[in-house]
Amino acid sequence: MSEKLGPIVADIEIARNADEVWRVMTDEASAPRWLGCMQYEKRIGAVFYMQQDREKAQRGDISGATHCEILALDAPRHFQFSWFFPGFPATQVSFRLEQVSEQRTRVLLQHDGWEQFDAAQIKAIRDMLDGGWRSFVLPNLKQAAES
Repeated sequence: MSEKLGPIVADIEIARNADEVWRVMTDEASAPRWLGCMQYEKRIGAVFYMQQDREKAQRGDISGATHCEILALDAPRHFQFSWFFPGFPATQVSFRLEQVSEQRTRVLLQHDGWEQFDAAQIKAIRDMLDGGWRSFVLPNLKQAAES
């Protein structure tokens, strides 16, 4: 049996207070832009989609998209959603906000649940997502919150 994969963990500091970061992070107008999602609603239990195919995304087509269900909205500290393809076990993505100073907030991302998969089969997907969270999603959140 292969080793189990641990969570993806990444963080970023944003030059805004936690309330401002929270608003941008969870607002129905701004969340789809920084997160790159479709059909986002700010409520626990709402399902939204991450469509990697740009052409499908432009058409609003969710076929082949990752499904995400909002699990926690604990303002202004914790935003969590599941991440899954139908028929497969869900993983969980959490964003925790920590006020570093009056105008500085640390956002900690953790993507858990990889231990339920065979590491040899899922490692490439997990590593791709790790890169996406670090190089696309968190920098997009920083840019959206600071602009």
